[in-house]
Amino acid sequence: MLKSMIKSRLFLLGCTLGYCLIFTSVRGQSVSFEAFTNPDVDFVFNTVQKYQTGLVAMNAITLRITATGANWDLYVGAETDIAGTWDVVTTYSPSGELPGVELLEIRFRNTANTSQELSFFEMTDISTPTYIIGSPISDAAINCPDTGTNTPGSFLTNPECYQFNVDLRVIPGFTLRPGLYQLNIRYNIVVDL
Repeated sequence: MLKSMIKSRLFLLGCTLGYCLIFTSVRGQSVSFEAFTNPDVDFVFNTVQKYQTGLVAMNAITLRITATGANWDLYVGAETDIAGTWDVVTTYSPSGELPGVELLEIRFRNTANTSQELSFFEMTDISTPTYIIGSPISDAAINCPDTGTNTPGSFLTNPECYQFNVDLRVIPGFTLRPGLYQLNIRYNIVVDL
């Protein structure tokens, strides 16, 4: 299994978001993706309105899938030092709650709407990831352009099914401890065995 990591920044007067990308290969079968993004995504909340309505980073990352000879699964989850909680870089006050990973909302979009999650959903820990394509068990083949497309293909020939734009949203409200936090997002694509 190959691992690659792209660092990014995020939130609450600054927060860091890292992208961890996982690829797999099995004899004659391979699945992979290319990630195109600015390595830093900053959410800075410096007005009352931003705390109340939140901030959205549209197209924060683009995932371009290539699957050869195998069906595949795509899932995502947060990876932090303490499962379920953002990593603290620094805080500016002792009062307030530490942010949970569910504060970050994420959405996967493409023109064929092949994602199993079409709207924003709350981030979960990588130990209980959200499947964008497929499931933890072996899945039936689903062809492009149907929801859940998991058959071999490439963003080069069918970008409507094998390319995802990922949007990020944070709506902090006023109960969180002011500070600088970081979070790694782990995107995983694996052969569906």
